[in-house]
Amino acid sequence: MYTYAQNFEDVMLNRLFHEQAIGFYIDVGAWDPHLHSVTKHFYKNGWRGVNVEPLRSKFEAFERDRPGDINLNVAVGDRPGTMQFFECLEESYLSTPDPAMANQFKTRGGTVTEYMVPVVTLNEIFEGHCPPSVDFLKIDIEGWEKPALEGCDWHRFRPRALVIEATKPATRPKSWDDIESIAMWHDWEPILLANRYVFAYFDGLNRFYVREEEAGLARRFQLPPGIFDDIAYEAPA
Repeated sequence: MYTYAQNFEDVMLNRLFHEQAIGFYIDVGAWDPHLHSVTKHFYKNGWRGVNVEPLRSKFEAFERDRPGDINLNVAVGDRPGTMQFFECLEESYLSTPDPAMANQFKTRGGTVTEYMVPVVTLNEIFEGHCPPSVDFLKIDIEGWEKPALEGCDWHRFRPRALVIEATKPATRPKSWDDIESIAMWHDWEPILLANRYVFAYFDGLNRFYVREEEAGLARRFQLPPGIFDDIAYEAPA
């Protein structure tokens, strides 16, 4: 398979769903339809889904290159409305609703522009745009994961797998003996565990979960990406 994702997330998800010809995804913080995309492999193979991206220029790229998907130019939070959004101009993938993360980018010499964006909840996305069964939900929103997760009724909406960025954005561990120095999952993982999701895999950047109803799927994450995944590489389109 061709991989487009930053850290082989698409490889691991392909392993999870290898028996399934088509399916449905939600990508919150989709950023780009090609570069570092967790969903491009699936889209090219007939899957469809919802891409959520508050950056206008990136949303327009999804509108152009993913006509079969539902593309939303909004942010996700724990309640609908509007919120301040911080666009990191030099590294737009670090753009965030989290003022603390934006300030960290500024202290490294980055340029940040602020503006208001509409906000929806995961509940609204599931209710308004999704079929009854969603195969995977990916969230990468630079420190805003907890409010996004709090905006979902996990009893009603049960995506089969979750992929959530779990480390401090653009931050390396202080040492390889101290992974906890970059950990952010302690803030939001209890929400998932309390709602019957099972931790399956940590790739150094993201944490993967499967719903308790299909806990056996976690066995497919026992090994990291490797030669038997038949990985190939393709330059972004």
